[in-house]
Amino acid sequence: MSTFFRFPAGPFVLLSLLVLCFVPALPAQPLSPYMIRIPGGTFWMGSLEGAYAANEKAHQTTVKRFYISETEITQEIWTSVMGSNPSQFPGEDRPVDSVSWFDAVQFCNALSEWERLTPAYAITGDRVSWNPEADGYRLPTEAEWEYAARGAVPVSEPLTRVYYSGGENADEIGWYDRNSGRASKPVKGKAPNALGLYDMSGNVWEWVWDRYASYPSNPMAEPEGRVNRVLRGGAWFTPVNLLRVTYRFWNVPGFKANTVGFRIARNWP
Repeated sequence: MSTFFRFPAGPFVLLSLLVLCFVPALPAQPLSPYMIRIPGGTFWMGSLEGAYAANEKAHQTTVKRFYISETEITQEIWTSVMGSNPSQFPGEDRPVDSVSWFDAVQFCNALSEWERLTPAYAITGDRVSWNPEADGYRLPTEAEWEYAARGAVPVSEPLTRVYYSGGENADEIGWYDRNSGRASKPVKGKAPNALGLYDMSGNVWEWVWDRYASYPSNPMAEPEGRVNRVLRGGAWFTPVNLLRVTYRFWNVPGFKANTVGFRIARNWP
């Protein structure tokens, strides 16, 4: 005959059940974007197009190798890291929108901390400084963004014509005023560029690290700018000419709109 041991019903069992009921759930590991390696190089940044030449003064620029996210940060990834979703066009696979430059750098630090990386930014109120040696996530520089949008091609001469990230046909590679239906769209809805990067032209504007300033006349490495923060790539509501890889837009770092998002970068040791 089998004998079964039974715990006596009583205070011990009740206390154990209460303890189990109140054990806090561990937070889920946040999602990380897929990162693509970009080799370093020297290229002609800017263009010679007459209507934009003053703002996009062509100059040689050098960037080190780095990683950049395959897509703009989606609402699913943002929510998994930050716990809430500010977007006005809800959808897990749509880019997060209505985020300021400050929000973007805070996201970078939060994801870095989750992954036990050294945060790239020291943030005190509205003062943000960047540690370029940190291995954590960060915003791409304006030069890195343009280099990646061009396909990391060491261009030997300045651009003299309209050029989109991924080809000459804007409808194949980007969402803009003529094809977006006046809203952002899920990432990867259009063709990628030569590096496998999606939505570098259109969908939502992308914050980069730099402050806005006139381009220099001499070659320089890793430029950072000096005034308002730069936005790149055009958005779902912009005309086709603003999808150009050389086009520069800017706004105050606290600016938020349903046309604005970002993608992230990391150092490639």
